[in-house]
Amino acid sequence: MELSELKSKTRRNIQKTKWYHGTTISGYQGIMDKGVKFDFSWGSELDFGPGFYLAPEKRMAEDFVKQQLSFKTSEGIEEFLSPDSLVPVVLEFEFSTMPYLERGELKILDINDREFASFVTDNRIRAIEGLLHNYPLIYGIMSDNNPADLVSKFRDGELDKEEVIQGIMDRTISKRQLSIHTQDICDILKLTKAYVVDGGKELDINGYRNSN
Repeated sequence: MELSELKSKTRRNIQKTKWYHGTTISGYQGIMDKGVKFDFSWGSELDFGPGFYLAPEKRMAEDFVKQQLSFKTSEGIEEFLSPDSLVPVVLEFEFSTMPYLERGELKILDINDREFASFVTDNRIRAIEGLLHNYPLIYGIMSDNNPADLVSKFRDGELDKEEVIQGIMDRTISKRQLSIHTQDICDILKLTKAYVVDGGKELDINGYRNSN
């Protein structure tokens, strides 16, 4: 797909060279020690399957990790977690998607149509199977928490697969995400900044490990 064929918002986002990942102090420490691992989320129910997910805007990454922590708090499981697992952090990476777009290696799913909804449904209900596709990179919309509820009802027998797909399509979606599905790409991500969301304190990124 040519750059000129893309929606204006998609075109603006994939030309960015700064991407953001929401995590916690514990997640930051793991990435500092071991580098980014695309298969860290193996088995998790995610829109595009196991991978390393990035947001095109830091505010989006901040909101995402705070939302995840808020969910854990509401479920009452924070007492079983370490304090470092409850402090939201955002990591800033330098990365360009353009070479991958030019080589046809960047899948675009930026419209909430049947292709997107079916893809998300498969990745989520078959999460235990691992990676179901061969796309090294996917840029698209973020389904938010809607599919989690739909998939839960699917597993309980309250909905069939078609109803899950339709439930996703009935939703208006505004957030965007980039997912990386190969270790080779994760290894070239350049960490440029890390900070605590609340207060903005910058964290030390010296010694960041990857394969380079």
